Amino acid sequence: MPTTYSAELGRLEAWVVKNSGWLALGIVAAAFAMRLVYSDSCYLNPDEAMHFEASRPSGWFETYQASLRLAHPPLFILVLHGILFLGRTELILRLPSVVGGTAALWLTFAWIRRTLGETPALAGLTFMALSPAAISASTEVRQYGLLLGFVCGALYATERTFSERSSKWAIFQGLFLCGALLTHYTAIVVLGTLGLYALVRSFLDGVPRRILFTIVLSHLVLVTLIGWLFIEHVRGSVPFGPGASMDYLRRYYYAAGRETPLGFVWRALWATFSYAVGAQRFDLLFMFVFVVGITALLARQTKAPRIMTILLILPFVAGFGAAVFQVFPFAGSRHQTYLLPFLAAGISAGFACLQRVRTVPLLLVGIVITLLWVARAGAPDNNPRTLPKGDMTAAIEYVGQRVPRGAPLFVDHETRLVLRYYLTRNDASFDNLRSEAEVDRLGGYRFVVSSKFLAIGAVNNVWEFQPNEVLQQVTESARALGLPPDDPLWVFSAAWVNPSLASRLPTGAVQDGKEFGRISVIRVLAQSR
Repeated sequence: MPTTYSAELGRLEAWVVKNSGWLALGIVAAAFAMRLVYSDSCYLNPDEAMHFEASRPSGWFETYQASLRLAHPPLFILVLHGILFLGRTELILRLPSVVGGTAALWLTFAWIRRTLGETPALAGLTFMALSPAAISASTEVRQYGLLLGFVCGALYATERTFSERSSKWAIFQGLFLCGALLTHYTAIVVLGTLGLYALVRSFLDGVPRRILFTIVLSHLVLVTLIGWLFIEHVRGSVPFGPGASMDYLRRYYYAAGRETPLGFVWRALWATFSYAVGAQRFDLLFMFVFVVGITALLARQTKAPRIMTILLILPFVAGFGAAVFQVFPFAGSRHQTYLLPFLAAGISAGFACLQRVRTVPLLLVGIVITLLWVARAGAPDNNPRTLPKGDMTAAIEYVGQRVPRGAPLFVDHETRLVLRYYLTRNDASFDNLRSEAEVDRLGGYRFVVSSKFLAIGAVNNVWEFQPNEVLQQVTESARALGLPPDDPLWVFSAAWVNPSLASRLPTGAVQDGKEFGRISVIRVLAQSR
């Protein structure tokens, strides 16, 4: 009986290995369908609307100029501009990220299969397919899905360069890295990682000079490209370095006065795995498996060469250094999307080192853990529970029914970005309107961006309404416009990460308020001002 049972497990294990490619295709197809559903279920958040605004000018050169106003390289905006001929729905705008993020899944599987084997590659693919961080990257009108595809392509091309001693794949590596660099500046971490790894492996493997020459030449081109991006874009548009980073990113950097370097290392590691895994308690499990994988690579308990350890550790080292100097965040944010395939490979190595155990029982245990993980993991940033498209449609219809035409609607800056998309996305007259005017006339209404008065006497637009400040800000803006003091004031707020504004206002501050999920349409009482 035990012999028969062992034979059955052996046949099932052989079947899994033989059909790993088809199993991987099934996982990729299911992940693609899931990403499409998420992409088509949510209204745009302010950052996504900002990217659409940059991509909508009618000409390519104007689009490139608009892209320079963002804190990212221009490639994604140009790609987004190129697909607008298909339409301007949420799904179409998210399509480049969906395609890039889905391609990353297969490339990750193909890369890990070549280095660690079929079954570990399925484990790494499953992690990439279900990680909330990877799903978020693949379902937003932002750069991260495209970046993920380029990074995974570069890793796959690097492995084929050395395993096949191919100059062609060395060129592909350079092209993938070029695409990543033109998509997001955090690709510099990957560029440095693969550059050093390639040089060390070239020395150890004794590759032909033509391959080494191709790798060095492509990296010289990439360094030149970095210099051009710095002069053309970074120097004038992107804040970086100590004290220059945007406030909302500060918690993702090393805080010299409030923590020790060792404390930051632990905080960054914990936050990184928590963000990638998206489930409390399971982050420790995945961290443990990753450490086991690194140990297995060092001890040569997998089929991969020991040098792969350098490849998996270097992104962490570079990321820590970048966070210390406040160049790139490294404590659990979407800016670490480039790290996901390295995490997947480390987890796969941990899986591979258990080769003495039968693969099938191990897979069954992995399936149970995966089901529990999915049940406990948080939803990706874009999900139908928080930002359903129906809420935005209902809120706009409600404004049309309740607010008199021509009346001012007071908004914060993030709401203005979202409403410009929903009220003008198909209006070609707005495609070349680059005005940042304080008052927009959209859909028959005057949308007024409320202002706040700073201590130094300057005036700045409100990015997001705060419940303890909104009444004063709206009143001051109404007074500056010369509105009668007894007229009711209407406020439209599309909160992004917080609950609806109406639910957080002081009692009695509104006479008429309607909530649509996180969206609020509020009528402010004259006596409340």
